[in-house]
Amino acid sequence: MQALIRFFVDLCLLRRAPQDLPASTTLFQAALAADLLAGLLVGLISNQPILSSLAQGIAELALQLGLIYGALRLTGHLGRFTQVGTALMGSGALIGLAALGPLALNPTGSTESDAAALGAFLLLLVVVWNLLVTGHIVRHTFGISLGQGVAVAVGYEVLVITLISVLFGGA
Repeated sequence: MQALIRFFVDLCLLRRAPQDLPASTTLFQAALAADLLAGLLVGLISNQPILSSLAQGIAELALQLGLIYGALRLTGHLGRFTQVGTALMGSGALIGLAALGPLALNPTGSTESDAAALGAFLLLLVVVWNLLVTGHIVRHTFGISLGQGVAVAVGYEVLVITLISVLFGGA
């Protein structure tokens, strides 16, 4: 277990690549559960109802996995799906947990304070880190540059934010 956590930390520090993971259905399912749990915790600390947080997490994962499945199928690399999905969800869980600290400072609350400003800044750093990690994974998955991978990650995030806003009323 410690080796897996270390792997995902290294992945989030851009030291490892998704192809370094074993293509394991069990690991995929564990990463899925961890990502859902981290998303649920992020939603709860952001004062969202538990069912709304869970529904949003499921919708985001379905979109992420659906898009990666489609892209891998189109490029003829469908065999990479388990590793890429595991890498995206495992790193997503880790980064989601890292976001809990900044979110606890209430950066989106109605009162302005130095703590909230610090939380907002730290949350921005976590978002940029997430885009960089996702770009790193996309780079290795499709054999493109890191810049192109980050551009794909930004486009994906814009799509997710738009769809979640439409589906869940701007939550």
